[in-house]
Amino acid sequence: MNKPLVDRIPFAKIVTVLAIVFGVSLGLCGLTFVVSSGGSNGGGFIWGLGWLEFAAMAISATGMVLTVVVWVILSAVSSFGSKASQPQKLFDEEDKPEDR
Repeated sequence: MNKPLVDRIPFAKIVTVLAIVFGVSLGLCGLTFVVSSGGSNGGGFIWGLGWLEFAAMAISATGMVLTVVVWVILSAVSSFGSKASQPQKLFDEEDKPEDR
């Protein structure tokens, strides 16, 4: 049986991974700012890492927003589709008790 698109895409996993990337990037960006404001040598390298972390934050935040918007749109569109009534199976084939 062919499942709808909204059921085939793991939206929750995608949003979770993007949220983790956003949180780690946010923490590293703050850490980079604290270290670079301390007056250490190699400030150019540290600022370069800061921009990389900022880019990761921006990409993951944009990805989270787009994923949630697509998730909501696909859920709304699939709920309007015609659904044929199907009989409910109480037992799967492997769950049937054997006749004794």
